[in-house]
Amino acid sequence: MEQKLEKEKALLKELYAEILKSENIEESKDEGIKKLMEDSKLLQESDEVKEANIRVMFTNLQKYTKNPELRQKVIEKRKEAPLFSGHGFWGKQPVMQFDCLDKEDMPIGLIEKADPEKVPSNPYPLPEDLEWSDIDVTNPKELDEVYTLLRDYYIEEYSNEFRMRYSHEYLKWIFAPPERHKDWAVGIRAKGSKELIGFLNIAPLKVCMAGVVTESAEPSFAAISAKYRNKRILPILAAETIRRLRVSGIWHFYFSTDRVLCAPIAGNWFYRRDLDFKLTVEINTNEVPEGKTMEEMVAAHQMPESANIPGLREMTKEDIPQVHALLSEYLKKFTLYPIFTQERIAHMLLPQKDVIRTYVLANKDNKVTDFISFYIMPYTVLKHPTIKEVTVIFLAKHRVHFYSTIRPPQFPWLTLLMERCTRQRNRGFLPWLHQTAQTTWSL
Repeated sequence: MEQKLEKEKALLKELYAEILKSENIEESKDEGIKKLMEDSKLLQESDEVKEANIRVMFTNLQKYTKNPELRQKVIEKRKEAPLFSGHGFWGKQPVMQFDCLDKEDMPIGLIEKADPEKVPSNPYPLPEDLEWSDIDVTNPKELDEVYTLLRDYYIEEYSNEFRMRYSHEYLKWIFAPPERHKDWAVGIRAKGSKELIGFLNIAPLKVCMAGVVTESAEPSFAAISAKYRNKRILPILAAETIRRLRVSGIWHFYFSTDRVLCAPIAGNWFYRRDLDFKLTVEINTNEVPEGKTMEEMVAAHQMPESANIPGLREMTKEDIPQVHALLSEYLKKFTLYPIFTQERIAHMLLPQKDVIRTYVLANKDNKVTDFISFYIMPYTVLKHPTIKEVTVIFLAKHRVHFYSTIRPPQFPWLTLLMERCTRQRNRGFLPWLHQTAQTTWSL
């Protein structure tokens, strides 16, 4: 893998040097050129450029290069890059492949024609010592099994120093939307012990893409016990997920990942704001910049003591129609967006302790003009001698669950709102927050 990455880095450096040389970058106010300059700087100065960074950099070069000849050169060079030679599993699936990025006009529609008669009626076969198990997420015992599996084997972040630790309350909330299908919480058990060794959840999703509305789904929370990973269980779990969707009449789905496995149709930028700078340094997610002191950085991240904003209050059931209308109108500005019912809005956004918080901004007539939601995520700290857990606030989620309709001139109250949360926590909680900016592309 390292040899692959080195070849791609060399290709990228060559392309950035040639493309930026052709642009008047000193006087350019073009956001695309600025983005290329940022990417180039990261490539030159950082030793932490990962596979996902490289894929995004090639995509940005193709997207923002103005010179047609140089853009074509990017396309040709990308074809030479080993990382774009195709993924062993996803390269054979009905998803957008990387050669789609070379096409100016892409038709909207199914990649693979729907043929219900070809859908297997029985589940895909597993190794002899394993069996399929439909998980009842409303059953506390089975939910606890899922919690344990995810706690031990789900995503690790920040150089394997952190792991998301979803609470039982969070999982109950995320797994049980009003439209859920009971056989869409897919489990795999060991036949003898009945231990849950694999899991994948599917959430129903109605989506509008370029004006076309379709019933779809979103698979997530795929986890396999470490002792079974050499048996290639995850591809079987993915194939069974697709089969169950097709049995239900769903012929495409959307998934998000921090690795680019196939040609992406949408992307996100995460913006981070440290709420406790000293703590983030202590747990190795940040460092004091060169030329600065810890005291200066702590002072720079200080926040006001209070957030007394007129009209700001927690969302209630009575706000559901207004929030639903506000969000539905806001989402229409995107090429790709989800469509929610009022029942789904109620499930997603009504406040729940230590899970989800939603605040509305209402005027004197109690008309809701803006709202913001965030969910609360504990992380297990794996490599610190004393700090074992931190909690992160996510202001928006790339999987289209959490939103803010706040307008840019009002952004300061969003920061103040976070201060209200931080004052309620002890050291070790809420060290930073994430805000997501969504970008979509037409197919």
